[in-house]
Parts: sequence; structure tokens; C-alpha cells
Amino acid sequence: MTRDRFRSGLALLVVTATLSACGAPLHGAPAVGSEVSAGGLHVEADAGTGISDPIRMDALADRIDHATQLATERGAEVTVAVLDRATGTRSVGGVDEPIETASVVKLFIADDLLFREAIGEIVLTDDDYDLIGAMLTRSDDSAASLLWDAFDGPEIVDRVVERHSLPGTVAPPDFWWNTVTTASDILTWYDDLLSGGGGLDEPASARIVGYLIESEPTGTDGYDQQFGLPDGLSYAVDLGSKAGWMCCLDSQWIHLSTGFFGNDHRYVVAVLSRETVTYPDPEYDGWFLPDTSMYDASDDESARHARETVTMVVETVFG
Repeated sequence: MTRDRFRSGLALLVVTATLSACGAPLHGAPAVGSEVSAGGLHVEADAGTGISDPIRMDALADRIDHATQLATERGAEVTVAVLDRATGTRSVGGVDEPIETASVVKLFIADDLLFREAIGEIVLTDDDYDLIGAMLTRSDDSAASLLWDAFDGPEIVDRVVERHSLPGTVAPPDFWWNTVTTASDILTWYDDLLSGGGGLDEPASARIVGYLIESEPTGTDGYDQQFGLPDGLSYAVDLGSKAGWMCCLDSQWIHLSTGFFGNDHRYVVAVLSRETVTYPDPEYDGWFLPDTSMYDASDDESARHARETVTMVVETVFG
């Protein structure tokens, strides 16, 4: 969810699934550790509950290119990133530039606190655990701010960057929501979370994964956080997600939809989007900016349009 400003950026989404590649079905997977630029895939949903065939990672490019072009026509710059954890293959397409995390940085806050507790560096109270749960399931900003202020602020991000080797992630000079990251770093962090990398022990990883699977339809502020992965991959098995949103630097919305799905959480997806604020009503278009640090944007028309763009991208890539 979130708040005030953000620098120029993009939109990225990390997704996992199995689909038909812009026409003919695609099967199979590339070699372990290979990397491709993007593509289309074959998906077969089992009675609406999940995906039965692995994603053809070398065939994603056409679908991702088509999805990002559709987003451009709606006034958005989007990045789509996908990781198949079983093969190590990544596919990244679209703008692929750094972007402010908005509430996605709450993942890093939870990671840092639970890691430091496990090694005996800090002691978390029941209230702290409640705050971690609130900021991951309901994207509660107040909870994130309390933890940020109590446990070293920007140094939280610095420690996570070092442990997980996230070269494109930078701690903010001011507020947590202005942390900057990249699609590739989001994939790496989720992979570490799900595989036990980066030092997180099993109880800590399980706690975070559980919260993401239990993500609620709306945030504490009433904002719809189902856009992107939850709405676009509603049939997927064991879907866990963390969204981020805020407005408005350079007259743009930022929306991020990130998460994982599939058996053994095989696929990780990140969709990151930056969309120009527009309104159908000329009375508002061109001058009104729904600054989320001061304005309730839960029913805002420009916010709805930007959320629908992210969901459309997911559906186009995997539908």
C-alpha cells in the first residue's frame, strides 16, 4: 500500500504459472541455471485450482512483450519478472529499471527482524509479532513505521541487501516506502525466502510465507490489494503475495504485485508498474494528484485504472 512520493521508475511483477504461448501449447523447461529475456508459456489449470504443466520459460518473451505493450497504451511502464525455482531459470521483460518498493519493503523489515531474533541479536515481543503480521497481511503502514523506527530504520535494508546479495536495492534517505529495488532483486529475495538462503531459518521463513498466503483482500486503509497476482492467478496453488502502491511523483502511480505460487512454491513473479495519473472527468484530469500520504485513494478512479493495468498484465502473460 503506501504513501507519498517516488522517483522515476517502473513496474515489475514476478509471476509463476503454466500457459499456452500466444497460440500453440508449449511444453518442457530449459536447463538449470539458464536465463532468458522473457516469453510465453503453456498453462493448464486443474479445475481452477492450479497449474499442471511446468512453464516453458524460453517461450515467455512474446507474451510479456504483448502485455507490456498493452500497458504502455494505458499510460504505464511495466516490468515483468518470472523465476522457475526448480530450474533456476529467470525471465525478465519490459522496462526493467529500479523502482520504489512502496510497501514491498515490508518483506525486508520482517526478514531483518526475524533473522536478528534467531541469532540472538534482538528480542521480539508478542506485540512485535502482531505488527509483523499486520504489515504483511494487511499492509499496515503504522505497523511498518513502528518497527522501522524501533529497529534501526534504513539499516534494516542495508543488512538485507548484504545477506541476500541484492545489488539493485538501496535504502532510502528518509521513509521506508522510498526504498528502491529491481525486479531481479525481488526474485532473488523470494528465492532465498523459499529455499532457506540468506540466513533465514525455517521457522522465520514459514512465518513470512504463511502471512503472504493469508494476505487479506484489502489493506488496513481500505485499499484493494488483490490487483495483479491474486486477481490474475486466482486459480493458482498456494499463492502468496505482497503488493505495494503509492502516489504521486512525476504525476504517476506506482503499483507492485509480487509473490509465488505452485507446488513447492515453484514459481516467483514480480510485476512492477508506473502509470500516469489520469481521470475520465476533465474536472480532475491533469491537475489533481491523489497523494496517498494525505488522501484516501481506496475509491479513486485513477488508482483503479492503474490496478487494472497490473491485473491485465498478469492475465495476458499467464491467461
